[in-house]
Amino acid sequence: MKRKFKALFATVCIVGLFLSSALPVLAAPPSWAQSHEKSIQSSSKDCKTHKASAIILKKRMFLKVGDSATLAVKIAPSKANQKVTWTSSNTEVATVDANGKVTGVKAGKAYVTVTTEDGHKSAKCKVTVADSRKAGKISVTGVTLNQSTMNLSAGGATLKATISPGNATNKKVTWTSSNSNVATVNSKGVVTPLTPGVTTITATTAEGSKTAHCTVNVAAQPIISNVKISSNNADTTKAMHGDTIVLTFTASVPVTQLNNFKINGSNPDRFTHTGNVYTATHLVDSGDPITGVPATFQINVKDAAGIYSQTIEATSDGSTVTIIPKYARISKVAIASDNTDPTKATIGDVITLKFTADEAVTKLSNFKINGSNPDSFVEVNNNDGTYTYIAKHLVDSGDQVTGDPATFQINIKNSAGIYSPTIEKTSDGSRVTIR
Repeated sequence: MKRKFKALFATVCIVGLFLSSALPVLAAPPSWAQSHEKSIQSSSKDCKTHKASAIILKKRMFLKVGDSATLAVKIAPSKANQKVTWTSSNTEVATVDANGKVTGVKAGKAYVTVTTEDGHKSAKCKVTVADSRKAGKISVTGVTLNQSTMNLSAGGATLKATISPGNATNKKVTWTSSNSNVATVNSKGVVTPLTPGVTTITATTAEGSKTAHCTVNVAAQPIISNVKISSNNADTTKAMHGDTIVLTFTASVPVTQLNNFKINGSNPDRFTHTGNVYTATHLVDSGDPITGVPATFQINVKDAAGIYSQTIEATSDGSTVTIIPKYARISKVAIASDNTDPTKATIGDVITLKFTADEAVTKLSNFKINGSNPDSFVEVNNNDGTYTYIAKHLVDSGDQVTGDPATFQINIKNSAGIYSPTIEKTSDGSRVTIR
């Protein structure tokens, strides 16, 4: 029994020793597996994406036209995506290529912006481009004017100074007039004539005091005076369709040409003169608007020397003409009696008042013969656009014997509803006295 137990115990010990030596091998992975695991972990760390946390670019850059320089950019961290894009805010001043190379195009300012590819960060650089010609001072050698002589009478003209060389550093000039009573000149070279005479305008450079001159001759303008306007209407301050507006003035010298010369917006129908007194006429027609304000005019003439007058738009005496609506024009007014002496009338005699109108009468308004309405009123169509009207009055005891001519008033209305002015005198001077 003891022998069997000892043999079993020996067997168990042997198996225990085997297992104790083998377990460490089974529990730990082989060395090649451990090495491979470390390689995978290391590769995973290397593939991790880093975002840019900062981008560094110089703040200012100065270039001359035509010159180039490359901007250096730093992106942190160093493992972040280093790809960027470049843009210029004004490519007419400065351009930038994909590598950050900036080129000056013309004088001015622009901003060059660099942006990371992921768009998270950007930076700007202010680029100032200077004209390469300003790099060094270029001295003035001379100055010239666009005119050496100038003839003026009114208004003004501008002289232009040209500095030599064209790329001189200082192109400033000052202007002076040798006789500022004749003409003045301002800082921009604008010459203004004042009185007849001659003066010299001089341009002087700020650098080197170089000079150029222009002789200015100021001629006397034609002087317009005694300007008057009227109408051939019975009321010379009014004009209607068919009336003629007359504009007269006196010129200091003979007029050779009309320039801006208008009467109520139209060229004159006629222009005549007697000596230096000139007359322009305008026939009023449907093209003349009825505005209720005086008709306008402009007088501007040229003399033999080619000098224009000032434009005159107001009369010397304050006269005006206003366009009014058309009314029946009355003419050929005559009065007579059927007495043996047509200039006298007694009780029982008939006084006849006759007149012509240039359009048909539709109504009598204030129409009287010796204070009474006419006893009869007859119209005769003359078939030439005019009408003759005959009004009669029978003298009776109601007509007072005063020794003065009988009175009358003619006032009629046309088809447009416009009343004529009241006429109280004959055209031929005829009259009738009650006796």
